Amino acid sequence: MKDNKTEQIKALIAGRVKEIKGETSYNEISGKCQTTPARISDVANNKIDCQLTTLIDIAIGLRIHPKELLDIDFDFENYYGELDGK
Repeated sequence: MKDNKTEQIKALIAGRVKEIKGETSYNEISGKCQTTPARISDVANNKIDCQLTTLIDIAIGLRIHPKELLDIDFDFENYYGELDGK
């Protein structure tokens, strides 16, 4: 069975949330969206599998485009080649 990198990708996205969040508190972000501070913290600390709506809410709270949360340093082309045996 081939290696599944989902956990690594999730960790990179969690790190991206923390990076963009910076010194902004979870309460401040939560006050600008429909997600609780605890849920935002759980996503940033890679404690949960979050829904797409949660990522969108976090982006709204951070006042960024949602795609910025997924802008991670991961070589998907290489990974897909590994999965396909290339």
